[in-house]
Amino acid sequence: MSLKDILGENDTADFRRLSEIHKDGWGVSLKGFIGDDASHASGDRTYHTTVAAYVDPVFSSLAEAPAQSALWHLRWGSPGIAGIIENQQPFACDGIEFIHNGHIAGADDVNILDNPDFEVDRDIVGSISIHSDSAIFFAVIVGYTRQGMKLSDAILHAVGKMRETYPMSSYNCIVRDDEEMVAVQAGCGGKTVPEITEFYNDYGWTGQGDDYATMRFRDIRDDKDHGLGLLVASSGFRQDADGGWREMGNNTMLIASRRTGRYFLRSL
Repeated sequence: MSLKDILGENDTADFRRLSEIHKDGWGVSLKGFIGDDASHASGDRTYHTTVAAYVDPVFSSLAEAPAQSALWHLRWGSPGIAGIIENQQPFACDGIEFIHNGHIAGADDVNILDNPDFEVDRDIVGSISIHSDSAIFFAVIVGYTRQGMKLSDAILHAVGKMRETYPMSSYNCIVRDDEEMVAVQAGCGGKTVPEITEFYNDYGWTGQGDDYATMRFRDIRDDKDHGLGLLVASSGFRQDADGGWREMGNNTMLIASRRTGRYFLRSL
């Protein structure tokens, strides 16, 4: 199915319009991609750009492209983090793909990038991006998978490690390998900071930023109520309970098998 198949035309347009705020580029990774080019039939497609999605014509074509699995990311860069192509997500390493919504810094607002004492495999960071705080978080996850952990366990350990030094940062993310898709809501549990709500207000999205750290999920079902798949998303566009959306809850992981489609929630 395509993004437009799943969200519908109106909600796809709202998701795209969110890039008026999350305007520091966007990216998508499609697995089992089916496109017009025969070479892409049942293959993969990854696209990154520093152009905002709302002015990029490629968004429309990829929103209509069917795939078996997809990660979509609208980037709103952390303060001081360069808006370069190397920082566009989804990131990929060792067959794992990763998107993150969060700014990783201490109480003094010094970013993790400026902390040379933080313990992480710098070679893994270098293979992802040396310019991104999100890349360090991802590198910690990859480090645990290289020790033999399955993806969901690696993420659990990585969030714990990150919080030892940066307890008030957000680790909301969606991560995918060949076996699992894992979504995590792991914020500090506080209210949305005023700077974020003010940005939303300035762009005519009053109230939409109030649940900024919230993630929701819903089943994808056909007209006969047969299960077709799973959708997980950050807040920012319409996600009503009447439409089947459910909140994950803070400090929660959603773990889905990419082979069976079955999923469950697990506390961090």
